[in-house]
Amino acid sequence: MTDTIEKNQERKKPSWQEIQEKKISMAKERGARVLKVNSPLGSTMFNILRQFDMAYANFKARLGEMDGISHEEGEELMAEGREIIIAFSDYTAKLSKRIRFRYYIPREIDEFMRTTGKNDKII
Repeated sequence: MTDTIEKNQERKKPSWQEIQEKKISMAKERGARVLKVNSPLGSTMFNILRQFDMAYANFKARLGEMDGISHEEGEELMAEGREIIIAFSDYTAKLSKRIRFRYYIPREIDEFMRTTGKNDKII
């Protein structure tokens, strides 16, 4: 029992300064993005995105592995993910149009729509 208490005391919370230093260090990493979140909904979406990104990296590592995910199931999951991304882009375009805010369709979505022949114009 005392061992557990001692271990918990050793794992004290990092200070505000340590957290800031870690964030700055992470922002310098290749592929890092810095985003100022302006809304509560955006904050929630960012939290989901962060977890999705970690899950996706693990998904790719387990794709086709013996106890992992079959290529067929992986293909289905990726197709569902693309549908969700396109639906969110459509929603963002619709919202932006309503408030007269210029929405730029991400290049990846535009290219995907062209290569698959799905030229349904995003609102």
